[in-house]
Amino acid sequence: MDPEDYQKDTPEDYHRLCRKIAKKIVERDLTVPAIMLLESIKPVSFLGSQMLVFANPVISLIVQTGEYYRFVRMIEDRENIERLTLAIEEENAEASRIRSEMKRERRKKRRTFFRRMLGRKDNNLHETEGRSSGSGQS
Repeated sequence: MDPEDYQKDTPEDYHRLCRKIAKKIVERDLTVPAIMLLESIKPVSFLGSQMLVFANPVISLIVQTGEYYRFVRMIEDRENIERLTLAIEEENAEASRIRSEMKRERRKKRRTFFRRMLGRKDNNLHETEGRSSGSGQS
């Protein structure tokens, strides 16, 4: 890694990267395992980042190298791990809110559908009762 790369990264870059990672984690429903992993490696974050540098030749086959090194530099600092944890929790809260709104809307649509269906059956039933009772009185 080039020492100049460290100077290029800004807190905004790390913030964007945290948001991107958090979104991917929440999309895959890995919120709890990710938070547990981050909390467990927080005390040894620098060693963890150095292990990721060591594993780069293998991991670079899967992941883009630029983003990977930015992630490695980011997790060297414990504060960034805490920021990533908070970003995951915020993203999960937002996704949970959206899911509950969608669930509420689906429930409302279902109720409307069944009310229409039951309302039509009730109307048809009342009409047939009215005809049969009307013909019996004549």
